[in-house]
Amino acid sequence: MTLLDRRGDFARSKTILADIKLIPRRVSYSIDEPIAIALGFRVIGGLREAFIPDVWTGAWEDNDKMVRFKMKTSIVSGSAGILKKEIASTGVEVRKAKFYWSRDPDLPYRIWTAIVNEDGSGPQIPASVDDAKAMMFDVVKQYVVPAASLGRGQRKIAGKVDISWGRRSFIEKGSASGQSKELVLRIE
Repeated sequence: MTLLDRRGDFARSKTILADIKLIPRRVSYSIDEPIAIALGFRVIGGLREAFIPDVWTGAWEDNDKMVRFKMKTSIVSGSAGILKKEIASTGVEVRKAKFYWSRDPDLPYRIWTAIVNEDGSGPQIPASVDDAKAMMFDVVKQYVVPAASLGRGQRKIAGKVDISWGRRSFIEKGSASGQSKELVLRIE
């Protein structure tokens, strides 16, 4: 049995990354301290728009019961004119959502989703569609980097994000990339 091609039924905007931000615990460190920093971003556009119960139901009927995206996040140092050096990375991680037939009377739809995070923890059941979108497409990664790896002085760092997803019955495959604004750290 082949999958139905429902991709033409939906007009989707381009999927992009938004709100890519580096959030440091502080901006001044001594050379022997670890630098604690978070990298956050949101996936918006077509992939997020397609993540709704009507699409989940159609996908379930087509036996297309999962959507996933791969992501690689990293912290890079260096100026725009100089070759950027990767100082920390998560490697390639996968976040996925599985569609299932729910018998929970508190959920508003029969076909619902469970979000499986890349950290290997058990699936999470969102309480609403907005919670499902936030759990799936809003990402925050934590990094701890030794200050000695950057060296003394004013150092510019940025966050870099690459994501990709495969073709499903409701969306074409694609990818998106982005980078945060540079952040200046002072290391003494």
